[in-house]
This record gives sequence, C-alpha cells and structure tokens, in this order.
Amino acid sequence: MATTTLATLLTNSSTRRVVDVDDDQNHLSRLPPITDSISTIHAFISKWDPHSSLSSRFLRATTHLHSYLLYLAASPARSSRNELMRTNSLLQSAMNCLDQELRNHLSISDVHTLTDTISTVRSIVETMLSTGYGEECLTTYQSILRASVMSQLNQLGFDLYANRTRKLRKLKWEVLDNRIQSWIDALQKAVRLVFFHEKQLSDKIFGASAQSVRDSVFATIISDIAGTFLSFPEIVCTKHVKRVPERLFRLLDLYECLSDLIPDIESVFASEPTSPVRTKVMSSLTKLSVSIQTILYEFERSIQKDTTKTQTAPGGQVLALTWYVMNYLLSLSDYEAPLRVILADVWQESDASSIQSFDSDNRYGSPVSVRISWLLLVLLRKLESKAEKYNDVALSYLFLVNNVYDMVKKVDISTLKESLGDEWVAVHMTKVRRYMEGHVRSGWAHVSASLPVKDEETVERVREFEMLFQKVLKEREGWVIVDPVLRNEVRLLVESMLVPAYRGWYQVYRGKMEVRFAPEDVRNQVFGLYEGSGSGSVSGSGSGCGSGSGKLLRRLGCYLPQQGDMSVRFQIEGAKALPGEFSLRYPITYDLQQHHELSFRHQIQNFDSSKE
Repeated sequence: MATTTLATLLTNSSTRRVVDVDDDQNHLSRLPPITDSISTIHAFISKWDPHSSLSSRFLRATTHLHSYLLYLAASPARSSRNELMRTNSLLQSAMNCLDQELRNHLSISDVHTLTDTISTVRSIVETMLSTGYGEECLTTYQSILRASVMSQLNQLGFDLYANRTRKLRKLKWEVLDNRIQSWIDALQKAVRLVFFHEKQLSDKIFGASAQSVRDSVFATIISDIAGTFLSFPEIVCTKHVKRVPERLFRLLDLYECLSDLIPDIESVFASEPTSPVRTKVMSSLTKLSVSIQTILYEFERSIQKDTTKTQTAPGGQVLALTWYVMNYLLSLSDYEAPLRVILADVWQESDASSIQSFDSDNRYGSPVSVRISWLLLVLLRKLESKAEKYNDVALSYLFLVNNVYDMVKKVDISTLKESLGDEWVAVHMTKVRRYMEGHVRSGWAHVSASLPVKDEETVERVREFEMLFQKVLKEREGWVIVDPVLRNEVRLLVESMLVPAYRGWYQVYRGKMEVRFAPEDVRNQVFGLYEGSGSGSVSGSGSGCGSGSGKLLRRLGCYLPQQGDMSVRFQIEGAKALPGEFSLRYPITYDLQQHHELSFRHQIQNFDSSKE
C-alpha cells in the first residue's frame, strides 16, 4: 500500500467521528474554552524543549484545537476565516513540535523495550492521526524505523546495500563466501529479533487502529528490506554456483538455516501486505534446491568422467578420487535433514530412471540414503574401470582391495552407516575379501606352482623357483596394502601357499643340493612385502575428480594438490621435503601400522583456487 494511501486510511479511521458539524458543536461544548487550549499550546511552543517530557495536557489541547478548526471550517460566517487561518497556523506549529518529539522518541535504540516511551509515542501518533496529520506521521515513522532496521542489520554484520544483485555479481567467490557467512550469522537474529520486534512495535504504537491498518504500517516499513535480505540466497545460487562441487556445502548451509526459520518467518510476515516477503523466501529455497541438485548431478558426472592423468595409483594405493569422494560424502551426510526434503523428488536432469531402478525394492528408505548409495556405486564402477588399466592382474586386485576397503571403513565408522546400514558394509567387505583372494591367486599361484616336487628335485627346478621368487619380490617392492590388518591377512595367505610346501621339500633335499632360501627366509621375505613406499598416503597428483576435486573441501579441509599448488605429504622425521612441499613430521617412533591413516579436519578459509 502506498504511503499516501495508507496515511489517508489512517487519518480517515481516526477522524471519522468529527466530520459532522452538529456533533462537533456538541463536542466543543463539553471541552474547556478554546482560549484555554490555545493558551496551553502557545505556552508549550514558546518554551518547547526536546529534552523535556511531553505533557498530556498539550496533546489534549491540540486535539481540542483541531476540533475547533473543523468547526470554523464548517462555519458560514465570514468572520471565521481569519480565525480559521490563525488556528490552522497554530495547529501546524503544534504538529511540527509533535513531529520532532516523535523523531526523538523513535530514535532511541531500544525503544521496543521501553514501556513509557512506547506509550508516549503511541499518544503522539494518535494525536497526529486524529488531527489530520496521518501522512506526516507515517512519513516520519517510516523514515526513522527503516533507518533503524538497516542499522541493526549492519550491526549484525550484513550490509544490505553492499549485497545487492549488481554488486554481488562482481565479487569473486572467496569474497562472496565471507558475505554468505555474514548472512548466515545474521539471519536468525534478523528474523527473531529485528523483524519480530518491529512488528511488535507497530502493533503497540498503532494499537488504536484496525488490524489491517497495523499490518499495512508494518509492511511499509519492513517488506522491501526483509524481502531484499531474505532473497540473498537466491542471488548467490543464481549467479555464483557454476556447478563447482565444493560450493554445495555453502548452499546447503543457506538452505538449512533458512528452512529452519520458516515457522518464524510465516509468523512475523503472516499478513497479506507482507506476503511478498514469504514469496521471496520460498523463491530462495526453490532456487537453492535446484542448484543443490544441479551440483549433485555434476558431482556424479565428474566421478563418471574422471580423466585425470594419474589413471592408476602406484603400488595399488588409495586413489585421490576415492579419498576425495568419500570425504565429500561424509560431509554430505551431515545434511540429512535438508537433503531429505531436497531429494524427495529426483530432479529431471539427473539420471532419475537409473536411481529409481537402483532402489526399486526400497531397501534404503530415504532419498538421501539412496543418493549416497548410488554415488558410492558410481565410484565403485569407476574404480573397477581404473583397475583394468594395470598391466598386472594381481596389482589390479590389490588396487581394489585398498580402495574398496577405504570406502567400507569410512562408511563403517561414520554417520554414513546410519544411512546405508550394516548390510551395505557386509556386502562390500565380502567384495574386499574376494579381491584379496583374487590377488593371492593371480599373484602367487604361479610361484607356488614352481616349487619342486618329489619327482622333480633337479637343480634346474630349484633355481627356477629361486629366480621367480626373487623376481616377484623385486617387482612388488612398491606394492602396498594400506590397512595393517588386511596386510597381515594377505601375508598369511601367501605364506600358507608357499612356506609349508617349501619347508617339506627343504627338509628332505637341503643336504643334496645348494639352496639359497631357508623356509624362514621365504616367510620373512613375504612378511616384508606390502609396505610400499607410501603406506598410509593417498596417491594421485591430478585433481582426482574432474575439474573440482583439486579444490578445498571447506568442511573437512579435503584438499588434493594440483600442479603448481603447495602439496601435502606424510613424512617420518629425518626426511626432507622437496621444494614447494609442506611436510607433516612425526617422530621416528610413530606407529604407522596402528595409525595407518591420518584424517585432516582442519578448516582452511579462502583457499579455493578456482577461476571465476
């Protein structure tokens, strides 16, 4: 409602009782002589001090003067015109004083908490409305309260003017990210304190007016400010997302904090005049939801289309892609509540049919569990395709052991298990066991087959085994099984395949020919394997997950070095970092077998190296 229209409504609602001349004459007859009121007003104006208290006598005299003015205006006598002009001038002077009094009282920062101040302001407002100065009253009220609301938002750390659409479009993501945090920090207080208290203040001060009038007054003060403030997430996700996976968590933060305040927003902005504010909020949530689903879809595609230079991991280590995706999903699981709403309807651009058929038996229950399980399946398929890049089948199996076990372990010890359940862990741990058996079978069966038997105790057969065993040991010096428990299990499997048979042959024929290895030597050599040159580290110098995986994962500090970046690696004390590397040093006694994996959860701000 426009200011002038609302002012007219307020004035009409307050002055309707004095429009009849006969009634006005009766009203005047019940009041003190008009000369007393004029004298009171003259005395107040001549001695007016903005710091002195406003007397109720002055307010009554002003109302009386306005009634006298109406009486004069309706009088047919010519002699009344000069009196009318003098009365109107005096009333104008009185209104100027009241306008200044209104400004002084409304400028008090905690006006909404001061009962006496509110009572005085209400009396001033009612007097100005009843005497035909509704437009002036509303203009003053609106200008003071709007400035107050803007000031309070600034004090909360969010400058409304600095965060308008045109200015936000020019910002780099690192700067905008700080603005997002400021908005999140300010949101709850803005809704539950600033906007709520403003509504309460309007209701109290304009309490003598109808509810529709009070709602309209509140709307003229707050609607455009609140609408601009609450549409900030829409501006962010529309312009700055660019489908970068790591920015998903910022959008989820925005969605979560805004959706949590929906009941408060609907309560404060329940009236029809403030409905545009509610519309802005729903629009922001819708845009956020679409952007979040877009990023999830792009994240899935980035896994499927991973084209990093490092197609395989040296020694079968955990691939950077695995580490990145699992930490991403761990962070994603923290947003179960908002994602449940966002993913309730699968977005059309994603592979909806595949996801729906994937969970056709509804075994995962929630859309969040379905999506996480689906992304894990996408990762598993990518790992299986990468395993085929190895020239050695045994190393392919070892690569799958390390990577799939890393997936299982992170699910088992995190909130992901609540989403996926024990069955998922059990099924994929069975896969890990099969990969282990496949590795032992493909990597050691030919060595076992070369062992001499009773009828083949020739020197050539002994030398063949020794040469083959030495060759295998040399080839596998850099192979690694990251987890110490699995490492021991594989060693035991290999030992059981080689050592018992070798010991039986050795005890019978060691005196008949020269033998290079004793059974203990074979066992010790086997148990010296699978340490690799980087046990406990993550392999991969590329981005690990398309264009986005080399960036900072805000919530977990999940950073994968890219070419030209500072790299991070594990070192034992005594080793030296290469130029451009940052070393994390641990004492030489640090038990890497017990602490085979270090998880970084250090939050690093403003380290996103993406180009805008």
